[in-house]
Amino acid sequence: MDLRALPDAEFVEAIYQRYLGRAADEEGRAYYLRLLRAGRGRVRVLKDFRRSAEARRYAQYRQRRLAIADFLRKEQPPLLPTELRRLPLPKPRIALLGTCLAEGLLQVALDQGWPMRHYLADSGLQNADPEIAPDQFDAVLVNLTLRSILGMAAEGGDGDLFHLRPELDIAQRQEQALMRLRQVMDRLLAGMPAGLPVFFLAFLEPPPQLFGVLGSNRRRSLYALVRALNDAMEQALVEQGRAYFLEINDIRQYYGDATAYDGYDAHYTHHSLSPVSLQGEWIYQDILERLDGALRVLSAEDSVKIVITDLDNTLWRGVLAEEDEIVPWQHTEGWPLGYAEALLECKRRGILLAICSKNDEGPTRERFQQLWGQRLRLEDFCSVQINWQPKSQNIAQILRTINILPDHALFIDDHPLEIEEVRRAFPRMRFLTGAPERWRHALLYAPETQVARVSEESGLRTDSIQAKAARELAAVDMDRDAWLWSLGLTLRFDRIVDVGHFRYARALELLNRTNQFNTTGQRWSDAELRDWLASGGWLLAARAEDRFANHGLVALALLRDHGIEQVVLSCRVFSLGIESALLVEALRQMQESGHADFVGHFTATGRNDACRDFWPAHGFTQDAGSSLWRGSLVPDAPTWIRSEGG
Repeated sequence: MDLRALPDAEFVEAIYQRYLGRAADEEGRAYYLRLLRAGRGRVRVLKDFRRSAEARRYAQYRQRRLAIADFLRKEQPPLLPTELRRLPLPKPRIALLGTCLAEGLLQVALDQGWPMRHYLADSGLQNADPEIAPDQFDAVLVNLTLRSILGMAAEGGDGDLFHLRPELDIAQRQEQALMRLRQVMDRLLAGMPAGLPVFFLAFLEPPPQLFGVLGSNRRRSLYALVRALNDAMEQALVEQGRAYFLEINDIRQYYGDATAYDGYDAHYTHHSLSPVSLQGEWIYQDILERLDGALRVLSAEDSVKIVITDLDNTLWRGVLAEEDEIVPWQHTEGWPLGYAEALLECKRRGILLAICSKNDEGPTRERFQQLWGQRLRLEDFCSVQINWQPKSQNIAQILRTINILPDHALFIDDHPLEIEEVRRAFPRMRFLTGAPERWRHALLYAPETQVARVSEESGLRTDSIQAKAARELAAVDMDRDAWLWSLGLTLRFDRIVDVGHFRYARALELLNRTNQFNTTGQRWSDAELRDWLASGGWLLAARAEDRFANHGLVALALLRDHGIEQVVLSCRVFSLGIESALLVEALRQMQESGHADFVGHFTATGRNDACRDFWPAHGFTQDAGSSLWRGSLVPDAPTWIRSEGG
């Protein structure tokens, strides 16, 4: 953010924070405001300010500090990985809401070149809301003040020491604090501009050891109360769907907060970190990176959709074919078990898993079962390629089976030569090799392996791909018409008109994860789709099921008035006629609403050739030189598909 664009008072405060590392003192603030109001240009003021003795000392201090930090970072790499990041994006513009306790985060942001503007805002119910211009920011970050929330719930406004009173009914105070928290959140969200993502930072949770080594510390304590506040904040934001909860206590735990958390030196309700300590600075840096990652997750621009893994020295220690006797725990304990845990978490999020290994297939399958038992099963993988062919050929087969572009695949192998062989065939694919402990980090924490919400369909994705392979196998000895009829394909339609519909989250996910059959390629934020629905738009969603599997929600049409503004179809169900059945149902419902003519949209993205002929194939004609396609007739529905609902 350009400092010169700020109002005079905010400009002075910002240069103090950025170049001196502290808030402006009264005398200095008054001096520089007089210069500005007397007509001295900001460029000259800034130049003189940076030449001051204090600014030079602070710059030298920062250089020494960065040198120490770089040395120590080799011992403790950042929690949040960047190994899977390909798209260089500018740092987001952040509006930070909070009291002076947020200044540590502001200081680190300014030192690191993050465009952040601090709006002083307490967490009371009567405070005036700041006016935030939505075109100047990419996100709002709210740092609620713990002691203010507790003060509104405690007798006499004591938000600091009330929890130590023996006569206190802690359960009652907790209930009141939860009520006040919800009221404050509702008030803040009501004043937020539409379409701007809002994130609430978690409260820093105090250590549980407060009532003595033998005391009852985990229940009926400040620790339990703050944990309950964080749980309630997260749940309320999930239910409202208007903002997001940003956890930070795991970052504290990763770095250790002996020198960062001020509760050890001040008091537990102060709720702050010290940017003076390196740990505090690293925690603040990762908070900023987590916010940036959350925005990347919401945009879903460069997500990983499948993880392909090797086996020997990758999913277990050693080469099992060379072992005379296999003792399972010797091969799976430690990082392999952590890697398997991360793979299963990816599967829970809806990311597909596949195996590509150079081995004899039969014995390797037996060893897999012997090693992992029921903890990790071959059925967890949508495709298993175990043979002696080049891995690039096996991966090509995997990608053909699941119909996913190499851009969205991640290949993990311990052997750099195997990585390079696959990289030559698929230069746009992502890869991990080297230290296996970092693979787990990347899978769990990288924005590219995360989703905004885990939907019901996320758990069905592997079954759906396996069903696709079974369908293709069944088609070998049948003509196409007979094969289509044999599937017993059923579509169930849902009309989604607001965010309260329980399939809304999956619909938003499908919109933002679909590339190949996506008639416009447009990405939608949660706020944008909400606004579009409020403007009269609605979604027609199609759920598919055949004799092989329940595929969940796989197709979607965005409809408003007589326009079909976007159509998307999951790559798992290509070539079954589902897109045609969806269009027929959409046009039928639009006819029932009084529309006789229809308008479709197509924009080429370079990745959506799969739907280039969608409109002309269904009788629509293109406006010359336009992305619009017009039609007035409802085409015939595929006879092999049974439709329900709508």
